[in-house]
Amino acid sequence: MADTRIDFCGVTFKNPLAAASAEPTLNAANMKQCIDAGAGAVIAKTMTDSADMRELTQRAKWRFLNEKLEVCHGRVPRGFSLYSRSGLALEPPKDFMREITETVEYARQKDAVVIGSVAATDMDGWVTLGKQMEDGGVPLIELNFGCPHPKLMPGVRTGMNVGQDFEYASEITRKVADALEIPVIIKVTPQVTDLVLFSDMLHKAGARAVTLTNRFIGFVPDIETGKPQIYGKAGVGGPWTKPLTLRWINEVRTALGDKLDITGTNGAYDWRDIVMFIMSGAHIVQMCSAVMCYGYAWLEKQVKGLEAFMDEKGYETVDQMLGIATDACLEYADMPHEKARVDAETCKNCGMCLKVCFSDAMQQGDDTTFVTEENCVGCGGCYSVCPAKGTIEMIQV
Repeated sequence: MADTRIDFCGVTFKNPLAAASAEPTLNAANMKQCIDAGAGAVIAKTMTDSADMRELTQRAKWRFLNEKLEVCHGRVPRGFSLYSRSGLALEPPKDFMREITETVEYARQKDAVVIGSVAATDMDGWVTLGKQMEDGGVPLIELNFGCPHPKLMPGVRTGMNVGQDFEYASEITRKVADALEIPVIIKVTPQVTDLVLFSDMLHKAGARAVTLTNRFIGFVPDIETGKPQIYGKAGVGGPWTKPLTLRWINEVRTALGDKLDITGTNGAYDWRDIVMFIMSGAHIVQMCSAVMCYGYAWLEKQVKGLEAFMDEKGYETVDQMLGIATDACLEYADMPHEKARVDAETCKNCGMCLKVCFSDAMQQGDDTTFVTEENCVGCGGCYSVCPAKGTIEMIQV
């Protein structure tokens, strides 16, 4: 059987799947269920010194939205959106640390890792919360510079409000990294212009890893009522964000290489996505929205799916997959030229390919479709829409 272990920031994980910091990791009882389901790690709900952010969690609301951005009311499609208003850990730090220490001991027995998560409202608070987590026995800590909810609460400077100020965030990182013995991970917001620059600044400030990325801020009206879903703007993410997240993982790995470990989140739905995140360059993969939709058992299915995939493809270790897609990524100018080729014997002559060919290369004959090669630019639109798989191939020329 494939070996799913992976080294992340000097800590060995039995598998690369982590339950992200959210309601499924709200307390010790929830985190234990994630561990029992086979997750290699849990990232605790973010501990905070902000009473406002704790109170917001008491009024948490979320909706699973379909491709029309309507409430699903039953079957949730694979490309759903999680639209939510929530906050951080419910308990004040002193009380929440009891949840942490209980979970750390339980995880030790189950060969799992607990990652602490903190968010403070001033410089000293980040260090204080970090020290509390370290003293509680966590081997890694994540500073939450990405939570979207504080952006929607005037006067609360934490989460995304920190992550959009590169200099201030780097200063916090430096102070926390200097004060702690355990490795520091920074969870960033995607709502900035350059996460490569930011990641490099965080690395120079002492961060050992970055979490790419937290969620966006969205706004979804209900056209039947003329009012917004769950009363207003909210954090939005889900499987549809995967290509956006993987882009940043690709770019950070390309630019920084082995200088900075990466954990990926926002878009991972199942084991296939775990593989995509790893092949893009993420050492571990945090899963949130799908677990919130389908429950803790979803985690176990994805661990088994990852193991089966690795066995089928002959990957003996996770490291053999790490970053291979990013390492094979070509610039535009380096892409090979291609031409479409049609198999006349299997072509249904349905005309689908003609609708998407804007270079006038696809031509419809009496019995089959054929290609005018001098017009073909090799875009692959025809290949994408052909209903008879294998009928159209893209050939390098």
